[in-house]
Amino acid sequence: MLVRTDDKTIEDNERDLPIPTQLVSNGEYWPVPQNRRQRQIEELTLSMADERARKLGVSRRSFLRSAAGTATALMALNIANGCGDDDDGGFAVDECHTRDPEAARERFQADFFIVDVQTHHADLDGPVGTVPILGDFYSSFRICYPGMPLPDCNPMELNELSRLNYIKEVLVDSETSVAMMSGIPAPNASIELIGNEAMAATRDLGNELGASQRMLTQAMLMPNQPVNDTRSTIEDMEWLVETLGIRALKTYTGAGHRGEDPATAVWGDTQPWWLDDEEVAYPMYEEALRLGINIVNTHKGLRLGIFDREHIHPRDVRKAVLDWPEMNFAIYHSAGEFLDELVEIRRNLPAERTNLYAELGAIFASSVISGDIDQTGHLLGKLLTSFGAERILWGTDSIWYGTPQWQIDALKTFRMPQRLMDEFGYPEVTDEIKARIFGLNAADLYGIDSEAVRCTIAQDPIAMLKNDYDSEKHRSLRTYGPKTRREFLQMNYSGKPAHV
Repeated sequence: MLVRTDDKTIEDNERDLPIPTQLVSNGEYWPVPQNRRQRQIEELTLSMADERARKLGVSRRSFLRSAAGTATALMALNIANGCGDDDDGGFAVDECHTRDPEAARERFQADFFIVDVQTHHADLDGPVGTVPILGDFYSSFRICYPGMPLPDCNPMELNELSRLNYIKEVLVDSETSVAMMSGIPAPNASIELIGNEAMAATRDLGNELGASQRMLTQAMLMPNQPVNDTRSTIEDMEWLVETLGIRALKTYTGAGHRGEDPATAVWGDTQPWWLDDEEVAYPMYEEALRLGINIVNTHKGLRLGIFDREHIHPRDVRKAVLDWPEMNFAIYHSAGEFLDELVEIRRNLPAERTNLYAELGAIFASSVISGDIDQTGHLLGKLLTSFGAERILWGTDSIWYGTPQWQIDALKTFRMPQRLMDEFGYPEVTDEIKARIFGLNAADLYGIDSEAVRCTIAQDPIAMLKNDYDSEKHRSLRTYGPKTRREFLQMNYSGKPAHV
């Protein structure tokens, strides 16, 4: 497949990089065009990779798949941001790491227990794999590129959003120890990407292949849906817990229709709701606690066109947290564009109220991809100074961002710029803090014995496969989310082709 760029025609996969340089959508917000700094970082990474690959006698693609390739991409980020020493912050890689693959491997060796609380794939046995128009839409998440005519997209590659490729990308090609399955909402089951039963099946397969607790699952639940709808509602909760074995609820307060917003009409009579709605949300919490579920993961920010703009704001978080001290509330994406509002809510809660968490899915990845190291610094700094290191959860939103390993490597090597620490009082991001974020916080929240799981993982089939598997040789370097509005709008949620 060929792509036209900068007056050159090249193979599309020759521009796949170990650290992406363009934001992709996870299906919950519009893609953002590549900016000038991102293009600068892309070209610098490619030129540095060409020079280093020639000296090592390997192809550019092989070099980019290596640890030295990742170090090169991180160094390009440093250069574009003027980071030259420890005080400048950025990513802790040096010239040696970009030229010596073994030195680079050692640089990324830091051993963390990693629990990824937000991961995705498509259920190809469900509507997305059996309804042609849905397949055409979701195939664009993988193989359509900016500037490529839509007919050139190859629907045969939809299987790269599959359960098995998910396991390869998340459990085999990354250091993720335990992954949580997650979904995205749809007005009805006939057009959903993946349902609760399919997520549970992925969990079971991952645990069977790993012979240990490699996966957990949560349930997409719509407390605002009519009982006779095809989505899971409060009435289904006992089945979700006792039959599917869910460990948390996943909710979307913005999933509903208000008459003044035609974009949300796909939800029919279903109304958006608030976490502190005593008639809609509180019965859900009561039933969840009765069944032993004390975690509610809620999407905030990152407005997709079908979400009600008002109800993705976190203004409802404070009262819910105060009214339900036995329930833990994790705000996915750290509320996205409402990060500052979420931070302020946390700062105004009583110190002893520790049942509010911020999750990093999509927002950490986008801060790195932005090319602005200060953006990553402000994200982590604001969360650390408000939530504390013990209430931040690691999530990557992969498979849309490809293997989560590049995000893991980015956090492993991130250094808080001294000027941000001086001006804003942000802490240094130490290995102890990283260990809490990567997995120890989620282990505490979900009751995972990190030491027992780590010991089991060392001997399970996935680990043994990885011992004999050259991940650098087989690393895909792919991101799977759409990069342009045109790709995103190939189909709207009414099940009809979108006009773009």
